[in-house]
Amino acid sequence: MHFCSRELAAVALLSGAIPFCAMSADTETTYPQRQITLVIGFPPGGGAEALARLLAKHMSDELEQSVIVDFRPGAAGNIAARGVARAQADGYTIYLGSRPNTIHKTMYPGLDYDFSRDLIPIGLAATMPYIITVGKDTPLATVQDIVALAKAYPGAPTCASAGVGTSDHLLCALFQQETGTDIAHVPYRGGLQAFTDVIGGRVDMRFAPLPAALPHIVAGNVRPIAVMSRSRVPALPHTPTIAEAGLPNLALDSWYGLMAPAGTPPQVIARLNQSMNTVLATQEMQEALLHQAYIPPPPDTSAAFGALIAEETVRWTEVLRQRNFVAAPAGKPTDEAGARP
Repeated sequence: MHFCSRELAAVALLSGAIPFCAMSADTETTYPQRQITLVIGFPPGGGAEALARLLAKHMSDELEQSVIVDFRPGAAGNIAARGVARAQADGYTIYLGSRPNTIHKTMYPGLDYDFSRDLIPIGLAATMPYIITVGKDTPLATVQDIVALAKAYPGAPTCASAGVGTSDHLLCALFQQETGTDIAHVPYRGGLQAFTDVIGGRVDMRFAPLPAALPHIVAGNVRPIAVMSRSRVPALPHTPTIAEAGLPNLALDSWYGLMAPAGTPPQVIARLNQSMNTVLATQEMQEALLHQAYIPPPPDTSAAFGALIAEETVRWTEVLRQRNFVAAPAGKPTDEAGARP
């Protein structure tokens, strides 16, 4: 077959365009190509912020794209989770999930999303101990002191939390269940406000994440009573564990993990999981997490994190059932019901 020079030029142009188009398509499907937003469901100053900022900083370097932190507080993190569940499933909006998300159906029936269905696990990012703290001027010095006071004056001792349905609230409820006591729950709109009233002596105690509590402990504003962990923590070697106080069932570390909207492509979930595990394994990140009182996990998979979420959902739903917990009013999911400012 004979081609004229014009036809040969057209064939040459077409043959050159095919690999160029294919290359462009491949480039467009390589993730990530732009900024990623990491959403957290609590206000600045709480236990989630330090972890989110560490992950954002190091994953930005590993992914070679900016990762920014976006605060969307309300309903113990579930307003943010619902927003991410409704986001485009392309991996550019992800969520830092935590224990309160697992019982959102019980706590906030007005929320029109399902945490286990509408979000996909990426992987476990960190665990952290909780610690029972009291104001520096209170006579309470041990777990036994708290139990004795609560039994002598049912409903009189007060326990601050970062909001209805937060881990603070759940652990305070479980403490009462384990000890047969009655402690009044005082919810706030964030951890900083809760600590303000514990420091000021207006509330007796707070079951707080150690990363959020540690600066107040170091400053001498609050005193640690017991670490709710199986072993003592390096940051507070002289503080006994809850098991040493006779309550081994309360040795329950909390957790944070990354989630993405359902429908996010598997290769994107895999890339985010790889990035998270890569940065968590670095010495710099491990030291930074330990300094902030987080516990770096071993490399985690999406499936393993999903199994943890399922286990936590069953456990804490049962705690609420046994406590005859009254859920937040339907139709008012945008804030912690009754929370103090």
